[in-house]
Amino acid sequence: MTRPRLIHPVAILVEPSVVAETIYDEDAREPVQHLRRAASVELPGQVNWGQSADLEMTEGGAVMGADGYIVFLKEDLDALSVTLKINDRIKKTGWNVVDLYIVRLQWMGHYPDMGGATLLRAWFRDRAMTREV
Repeated sequence: MTRPRLIHPVAILVEPSVVAETIYDEDAREPVQHLRRAASVELPGQVNWGQSADLEMTEGGAVMGADGYIVFLKEDLDALSVTLKINDRIKKTGWNVVDLYIVRLQWMGHYPDMGGATLLRAWFRDRAMTREV
């Protein structure tokens, strides 16, 4: 049985968003203050910085560019009952404290003996206009 592995995984601290608990403005259809977040969870992941930085136009429309991606094993996500979503915050990659947001998810590593996708690529982007030093 084929089982994928991560190359040099590090601890990734993810803060999931909780849309159901977020207060929305009915007229504007947007959050009133900030998106509510659940408790942080630590997952092993493989980080790759600097893959695409620009907005990309495809047949399906505009795709937001990314600063890089993190690959997670599906079995690690399932073991902790974590479902990553767009707008989840990444607070730490290894020892590096960051403020990144997931902008796109891509299932990968489809093996017939594993029943489908075994890896999840989470594209991230730094949305902060300024950084604190």
